[in-house]
Amino acid sequence: MGMSVQTNMGSISALKNMNTNSMAMNKSLERLSSGFRINSAADDAAGYAISAKLQGERGKLEAANQNALQATAMVKTADAGINEIENMVRRLQVLATQAASSNNSGDIAKLDNERGNLVSQIDKIASSTKYNGVSLLDGTSGTTVTAPSTVDNTVTNGVSTVTLNGASSGTTFSVSYVDNDAGTLFTAGDAVRITDGTTSQTIAVAALPTGSTTTELNFGDMGIKLTINSAVTGTTTAAGTGSSASGGTIITSAGAASTFQVGAENSANNQVSADFTNSFSTSGLSITGDISTTGNAQTYIDTLTTALSTLTTNRAALGSTINQLGYVSANLSTNIEQLSSAISTVKDADMAQEMAEFTKSQVLVQAGTAMLAQANQSSQNVLSLFR
Repeated sequence: MGMSVQTNMGSISALKNMNTNSMAMNKSLERLSSGFRINSAADDAAGYAISAKLQGERGKLEAANQNALQATAMVKTADAGINEIENMVRRLQVLATQAASSNNSGDIAKLDNERGNLVSQIDKIASSTKYNGVSLLDGTSGTTVTAPSTVDNTVTNGVSTVTLNGASSGTTFSVSYVDNDAGTLFTAGDAVRITDGTTSQTIAVAALPTGSTTTELNFGDMGIKLTINSAVTGTTTAAGTGSSASGGTIITSAGAASTFQVGAENSANNQVSADFTNSFSTSGLSITGDISTTGNAQTYIDTLTTALSTLTTNRAALGSTINQLGYVSANLSTNIEQLSSAISTVKDADMAQEMAEFTKSQVLVQAGTAMLAQANQSSQNVLSLFR
């Protein structure tokens, strides 16, 4: 090959090899610094697609496992409450048995007094046992509004929404507008009343909502929240202070069992249900009467036997659910572990191999730099022809 100064093939070849080795070294640096063999789809298109799909699957299973753990805590909370109620029912059985015997007639009033305290405490536990705001033992979990079917009754009574917050299921609530100023139309200062036929609660509306604004009325005693809007202004309240006019009815129905998503797919095989719709209050367990007389105590014994049977049956169902969730969580943990291993196989870098590749590329880049310098120097030999 002739000597030329226009094209230095040695320099071009050395530069090409040096750039190739430099790119390989940089790629090894990227993998070594990130720990991943695949840092972009361009590194391995098929591997990237597989690992991305597996990562999505793992994310869903991790969320499902978290659901299972929280569901277990929720069911255990209910179980703990039922356990205390069961203990108190057993104590009530002891008291009733003692009161049913004539030899304890002198202490029957004391026995009945303790009964009253236990009954009160059962109702308190039933109403206060909650998990993340969800009532577990008072039978209101999942309770829904079945009427009015259209909640936004702005034309008829100015109610935008009806929100249940502990309202009893299977109950019809009457809503009425109460006049407080001897007028016939609803104005500021008038009130809204809700009653279930036994209990009622009345809330006065100091300032009426206007335009698009709304006002929330919290009927805590009834377990209902009403959001009223400006259409309530002018609603008929009937004539005369204290008089009222119907504002409609609210009908509730029992909800279904709570469903926990404990799998990656939307199917029954990926869900577990727990029933929190049963009431464990004294009324829900049909614990009525007293032990103030021997005859009453004898009847009370039968009542408690039925109540205890209900408690043990429902508690056994919750225990079965706890065990089921435990198995589900263990299986999910295994699946997550295996998916993580699969993702690692596809995506993670072999650090030893990458270090070897980096060292090789680094040496070749250094050698290429030296050879490029030599190739550039070779062009200087042409000058010797001009001496």
